[in-house]
Amino acid sequence: MNRWLLGLLLGLSQVIWAQAPTQEVVLSASAGSKLGIAVPSPQVAGIGEGQAKRDFHDVLLRDLEEAGPFAVLKDRQPKAADASGVKAWVEAGADWLVSVKLGRPVVEGADRVARTVGDELEVVAQVVDVKSSKAIFTKKYRGKDAALGRIAHSLSDDLVARLTGEKGVAGTRIVFVRQLSPLIKEVFQVDRDGSNVVQLSHHRSLTLSPSVAADGRLAYMTYKGGPPEIWGQRRVAGAFERLFPSKNGPQGPCMAPAWSPDGKRMVFVQGDRRGNTDIMVLDVESGRARRITDSNCINTEPSWNPAGTQIAFTSDRGGTPQIYLMEDDGSNVRRLTVEGSYNASPSWSPTGAMIAYVSRFEGKFDLFVYKLGEGKSYQITTGVASSESPDWSPDERRLVFSSGSRGGMQLYATDLSGNTLRRLTDFAGCQSPKWTRSR
Repeated sequence: MNRWLLGLLLGLSQVIWAQAPTQEVVLSASAGSKLGIAVPSPQVAGIGEGQAKRDFHDVLLRDLEEAGPFAVLKDRQPKAADASGVKAWVEAGADWLVSVKLGRPVVEGADRVARTVGDELEVVAQVVDVKSSKAIFTKKYRGKDAALGRIAHSLSDDLVARLTGEKGVAGTRIVFVRQLSPLIKEVFQVDRDGSNVVQLSHHRSLTLSPSVAADGRLAYMTYKGGPPEIWGQRRVAGAFERLFPSKNGPQGPCMAPAWSPDGKRMVFVQGDRRGNTDIMVLDVESGRARRITDSNCINTEPSWNPAGTQIAFTSDRGGTPQIYLMEDDGSNVRRLTVEGSYNASPSWSPTGAMIAYVSRFEGKFDLFVYKLGEGKSYQITTGVASSESPDWSPDERRLVFSSGSRGGMQLYATDLSGNTLRRLTDFAGCQSPKWTRSR
């Protein structure tokens, strides 16, 4: 394979390079530190119990189970759905009791007759500390029938925030690429639990490598105009337009964009006639770009640290693809991965403490995490199909990635132990997921 084709494939499908395995450990918190939470079935009015269970209660239970700090009670629950039997709830293992009333809000018209409001729903949640018998949280949510799942996400995130001080991730979303036909891929968005699939781009072309800014702006590479270009939004909710190359600027195929944490810059990859690819940094407002790598090799897959001062990337400058780090001006280049011969697709964690990447082991590709404070790598996935393109949840507790055979790739999420693996999609052709709060 010539160098030009290799560089192009790196941008198109994020070809996964890998490393030999290192120690496998559990990085997640122990179950013993979790707070027991009971969530009886909601009291419903004006809506079917089946719908309330399917669209709200089941979603809320799943969100709380996956949130991390809670141990959700499922068995031995007292009959009372409130805190009247405090002793029984304590004996059942509950610390918190979540009571929910779900129904249609009632308003009084000019004729003083009370009526429900169309398809509007009201959810009133109260949390009681059963050991003190005191209410510690009360909140009212409103939305239409179709929004029940997202109301459940919001309640879960609010409960996580009440306990930990940091909002949960149940209401977050994942942006990804989906193949619609052999020559058409578009950017889509899905809720964190795999629901509410929405198409974001409509170029009817190969559209790849999405990146989401902190304010929700989207960028990606697309072939809509011929050679691959970087397109995206200059303003929040703005139209998609070409960001690079400009008409009068240097030309060449561009790929793998990634917004800087402050949203003012963008790092991306540009190829040249020699078959090399180098990393560029674009000032989005001015449109000026500068090259920060310049070597006779493939440099690709850049990922910012949270401070916007360093960039992780993949390079074969040492003979085989490995993960490297450099400052945001291209200085102080140093190699991160030292074991194995194939490592790629770095993704810097939200706090900057870890970098996820992919590695080949026993004939397939798995996820690894490099802990910068320890200088060690840990294997996350085992026993699943080849895994690609890891990205972090905003709370740094999970990874989203694509996995499966070529053409049959699905999105999955896992905790850092690798023990809680969940498939998010039920359609083929998914790749390049990005987990975000901002959309």
